[in-house]
Amino acid sequence: MKLAVLGATGPSGQELVKDALARGHQVIALVRSPEKLAEIKHDNLQVHRVDIFNPQDLAPHFKGCDAVLSGLGQRGLLLPFTKTTFYEDSVKSIVTGMREANITRFLCITSWCTEYGPDNPKIMEWIVKPLFIGRHLTSMAVMENYLFNECPDINYTIVRPPQLTNGPSVGTEMHTAQGQFVPKRSPMITRADVAKFMLNCLTTDQWDRKAVSIAP
Repeated sequence: MKLAVLGATGPSGQELVKDALARGHQVIALVRSPEKLAEIKHDNLQVHRVDIFNPQDLAPHFKGCDAVLSGLGQRGLLLPFTKTTFYEDSVKSIVTGMREANITRFLCITSWCTEYGPDNPKIMEWIVKPLFIGRHLTSMAVMENYLFNECPDINYTIVRPPQLTNGPSVGTEMHTAQGQFVPKRSPMITRADVAKFMLNCLTTDQWDRKAVSIAP
């Protein structure tokens, strides 16, 4: 397959690029700073500088691809009383670029517990959200709802992992749920395992047009 990967210089995006290349796919890495991907060399890898918020910049690189995969994430904590629209702004640009390029398959990463649920882990609702990443999750939820409600022409898969860690794949079968989290499973997962799951989704229709929570 020919795959466009966004956020390819970030830790999750790099795992997507490396795993996709190892599987024999052609990879078009679309990044803000190509020099950050200089360590990965491969005949099937092309790296292009783009503005992810400019769909006209993205569309020419999407043409001819079988799927667009996003490892985009916003790093760091936000100052009190600030908000972010990073996730909804970027997905609207990506979808517009995909439509211009006539590409429909899209996979992206959000998180466990983007929306409140009475059964959500208490640590997420009482500590992690209010103190750390609540505003990131709010923007992710807007992104998810945009795909659910405004993209009937896009064959999306939204992958919701718990806390991301570095390191190799643990090699175990992923546990999945179509809710906000996976009950009774580890609240941590390696980025390598998230990348592996996303690429596996390209060979099945099980998670087409769905959001799926995953855990090892």
